[in-house]
Amino acid sequence: MASNSIHNLKEGSGSAAQAVLERLGHLAVGEGMAHERMVVFPLFAAAQGTSAPKPRVLAYRTLGQAIAEGAVQVKERPSASVPELVIHNQGQAVVLIVDGEEIVGGQQNRVVNTSFLIGAQTEMLLPVTCVEHGRWHHTSDTFSSGEYSYHKLRASKYEQVTKSYRSTGRPLADQGEVWAEVAERESITGSHSPTGAMHEIYQTRDHDLSAYEKAFPYAAGAVGMLVALSGEVAGVDLFDQPDTAQTFWNKLLRSYALDALVGERSEVGEPVTHQHATRFLEAARGTRSEVYPSVALGEEVRLEGDEVFGGGLVYEETPVHISLFRSQKEQRTGRSARARWEAQQRLQPQEEQSQE
Repeated sequence: MASNSIHNLKEGSGSAAQAVLERLGHLAVGEGMAHERMVVFPLFAAAQGTSAPKPRVLAYRTLGQAIAEGAVQVKERPSASVPELVIHNQGQAVVLIVDGEEIVGGQQNRVVNTSFLIGAQTEMLLPVTCVEHGRWHHTSDTFSSGEYSYHKLRASKYEQVTKSYRSTGRPLADQGEVWAEVAERESITGSHSPTGAMHEIYQTRDHDLSAYEKAFPYAAGAVGMLVALSGEVAGVDLFDQPDTAQTFWNKLLRSYALDALVGERSEVGEPVTHQHATRFLEAARGTRSEVYPSVALGEEVRLEGDEVFGGGLVYEETPVHISLFRSQKEQRTGRSARARWEAQQRLQPQEEQSQE
């Protein structure tokens, strides 16, 4: 079961929470790059000669790498279940799976509920959420690594998983809310997937998303990125080492860019400056934290504050992946995507009847 103890990062209690605090406090924010409605600030580990502790370099493979090498297989359970898949790491290396990573195939496409480190020679159940509402039949026996959950979806799911940790001790999402969010995004982007697949949304807007990839090349040595959308800081993705950041760089860019393409604001907004980026990171260091044991290796740190929420996976006091999101309480108190979707479904028969 999850720990119910709550730690305040300002007080520095809890080694996992403290590790996240120290990581966020020893970053250098690079020069911002802008394209359309999006600004990207590369994040670097603090320069040598500062007071920053030397980060430990962990050895692992990413899910995409391990699948390509034949070391990992992801399959449906013998009795298939929407919120769980079976992952079998047959290799000798630990495997990193990142929160929001899409897994394509099986009975339906899924996204991973949070970041995990899967031990070598390990088979376990992987907590996932479906992002393809209209399919429940095999397209392949095994899964491959796909896109990355777009930022708004991942932020919503992150909060759902945090609530689940508190109530059940397990990283579970609200499946109905996720389906509704994907359906809403599909409508906004003009994607017409017969199975309501998030993957199709990315394919529909691939040309536009590729332009963002070209506009924001990986900055050598970066360990992550801070991204602003429509004149406001949207979030952060931070890894323990540059190689991992480079591996996920383009997928992360596409996930943020999909939000930039369909942003709710009609204007770009005021430019986000280096100072705004630094303040966002400082706000993250002032959040409250909760620490839970991961269902795989390491511990989960969950952060919550007035301006920022998020968290990270910590293994042997090394933050492997940290995600931060801008708090939008005024939006979260409104109707959820699920409520809007259900209301739309109720209206459709009435609209069809009125047209007859």
